[in-house]
Amino acid sequence: MKKTLILLSAAFITLLTFNANAQQVKSYIGVFGGLSTPTGQFSKSDYGEIYHENNKAGYAKNGFTFGLDGAYYFYKNLGIAGTVSYQDQGGLSSKDVANLAAGYTDGFAVDNSTVTATKRYRNLNVLVGPQYSFVFSKLILDVRAVGGLIKSFSTPETKVDLEDDPTHTFYQRSSTASAFAYGGGLGLRYNFTSKLGIALRGNYLNSDGIKITNENRNINAGRIVTKQPVSEIQTTLGLTVQL
Repeated sequence: MKKTLILLSAAFITLLTFNANAQQVKSYIGVFGGLSTPTGQFSKSDYGEIYHENNKAGYAKNGFTFGLDGAYYFYKNLGIAGTVSYQDQGGLSSKDVANLAAGYTDGFAVDNSTVTATKRYRNLNVLVGPQYSFVFSKLILDVRAVGGLIKSFSTPETKVDLEDDPTHTFYQRSSTASAFAYGGGLGLRYNFTSKLGIALRGNYLNSDGIKITNENRNINAGRIVTKQPVSEIQTTLGLTVQL
């Protein structure tokens, strides 16, 4: 690990030296679209074992993202970057529903349970942070770190019916909460005219969790989600306009 950090630091210093006398990089704005891939607990579809339920598994799916991206350079290669993006990470599949139902059946020690799922993961990310750009003629490498807000428009909602206790129907409600998010990214921009260019980016985003509300959970048994962690990797292609 130490050797890797030394090599990365040496490579970064080399790039900084190469760009030390670079001209002022032009500010830009652009649009993009691409793939959003859930990672970590957000991507897992693991209910867990009885008494050791996975309350963080998100059952999220590969989805799409699109939005606006730009940067304002205030000193040579150093600027402030911002991204506003919309993501859709899908909903619960029939396999997911069956997995949850089996887990609740064991957790509540009943003969059978039925899970009904609606809605899906839809959210908006608003992120800003410093960006440094390495210029190689018409090719520009962007490195950034960002922080900001993830605003949920919806999350999967579930209704659980326990066969042996028809009065004990409980719900995991869809969330429209907001939470702090942070991440980083790398991007390659190529300017094919004095104004227009294309951008290929890879971004990572993480949030400790969106608040989830549960109703009628009178018994503390089975999986119960109160905070859903969100993490994703986005791979996008877009058009840029230099300002």
